Amino acid sequence: MLVCFFLRWVQGFSTKIGFVNNHTVCYPCGNYILFVDIETKKKRVLECQTGQVGAFAVNGYSKVVAFSDRKLNPFIYIYTFPELNKLTELKGNVQLDYTLLAFSFTGPYLASYSSIPEFVLSVWNWKENILLCSESQPGVTATSLSFNPMNWQQLCFVNESSLTIWDIEKNNEDHYLKRNPVKLPNEEGSLSPHEDLFSPDSRTENPYYGPVMPISAIAGLVGDEAETFMPRDVFKPSVHPTAHCWTATSDIYVGCEEGCVLAINAETLNVSFLQQSPEGIVFCYHIKGLQYEMTVCVDISQPISSLIFSPDYTILLIVTQQVQHLRQ
Repeated sequence: MLVCFFLRWVQGFSTKIGFVNNHTVCYPCGNYILFVDIETKKKRVLECQTGQVGAFAVNGYSKVVAFSDRKLNPFIYIYTFPELNKLTELKGNVQLDYTLLAFSFTGPYLASYSSIPEFVLSVWNWKENILLCSESQPGVTATSLSFNPMNWQQLCFVNESSLTIWDIEKNNEDHYLKRNPVKLPNEEGSLSPHEDLFSPDSRTENPYYGPVMPISAIAGLVGDEAETFMPRDVFKPSVHPTAHCWTATSDIYVGCEEGCVLAINAETLNVSFLQQSPEGIVFCYHIKGLQYEMTVCVDISQPISSLIFSPDYTILLIVTQQVQHLRQ
């Protein structure tokens, strides 16, 4: 007599993680979404019926999770918690994979970003299963995506070397995405000297040694080479953003690979340095108006990949490559 046993075991961890309510975190693991109650340590699983889980997002206010499957012509699925009932399936024109998903804090909106070959940023009304607008960015690989919590019509889009604010503009029932790139400074706090190199100050009158010329002209360059030339000793690369979060005043705080923290005004796109910080230390900023007070929250030995608050802002989840910290 042959007896077959079918066993199912789900374990593992991912840097894609979020609070689905005030005491439950969830994250993808293979073909499943794993839910963990941080008080009772009890676990539940939600299976992706079509294979491995791809992109993932969670909304602790609406108590819903969204994830894509990794197959040709993927779908985006949205489920409720704790019932784990499927609310809808979103179908776009993506051929291979979604890389990022993000819920808005206000309204039934979801942003998605796809990988090669489309590289398309899309905004959905997930309750009505409507694709509102899309914009292609050929060759651009994104690392993070989020809505302004105070204004669903603003998105922060980040890759390894740039940051862009996308405005979602509306004309009657039509929606459009407007791109607003942010000029990031170098580690010393200054912007690229591009304009000074190619458009010398016209206010200089009768210079002693003759007319002021662009460096590209002095080098004898013409055409496209002249437009993009920059001396190696002058060029200093901009900082590399790794993580970001929005404030209640619609500013964006950006942590960078170089260890600095930037503050970006989403309306004016002005950038300022908030603090230089060594790797492995989490700083807490208490901000009142234009003043802030900084304290050290926790000191850990590994770089931080995510900082996530619970929906009621009583618990801070700190994620590194190997360790997860919970602070109340």
